[in-house]
Amino acid sequence: MALTGYREEEVIASLNSLSSAYEEIMSVIGDRMQNEFVNAMADKWACPNAQKFFNEFFKQDIDNLILGVNNIYGSVFNSVNDAAAKWASETGNVWPGMAFSEITKKIDTSCILENISGVRGIDLEQASEVASRLTLLAADAENGVSKASNAVDNSGFIGGDQASSLKSSLEQIRTNISSAVNNITTNAKSSIEETVSMYGDTAGQISQAFAGE
Repeated sequence: MALTGYREEEVIASLNSLSSAYEEIMSVIGDRMQNEFVNAMADKWACPNAQKFFNEFFKQDIDNLILGVNNIYGSVFNSVNDAAAKWASETGNVWPGMAFSEITKKIDTSCILENISGVRGIDLEQASEVASRLTLLAADAENGVSKASNAVDNSGFIGGDQASSLKSSLEQIRTNISSAVNNITTNAKSSIEETVSMYGDTAGQISQAFAGE
């Protein structure tokens, strides 16, 4: 008969690894999305189209993604913690317990302006380079999901369906990241094309105006 149980030291290591992977994912979709996409685009694209894209599409998608990651991750973390406590009780041991520390973040789009020193439009070449980072950021966030799945594999559970069930939950994060980035990319392309059609490619005037040149 297959042995089912847990090893306390492995559960602790797994929960620490889950926490580390979670922090990595949140760093990408919270901090790096803010710095490497929103803030980086602020001096390259300024017009009502830019504000609409960031305020109505990007912010909503990423804020919802962050909320979903917190909900799923909290559930997975607490499931491992609760199951460890149950196994410990059944084997006459005491599980010290570990608490999930939620990271609360929201995207700030206030840096995206209606105009910069009177200039409306887009520096298409530079803005396109910034937009291309979305795919790389998504890949980095999904790498964090892979690390979390590996942590579940080494959670100390032996036998049963616990690990596969938790990994399925984590895979939903990967799906949500892919869906959000695809949606953002599609809306960004449409909004940028509309900006070029309305104002033309300012060929650097946006960033120059922002710098006061």
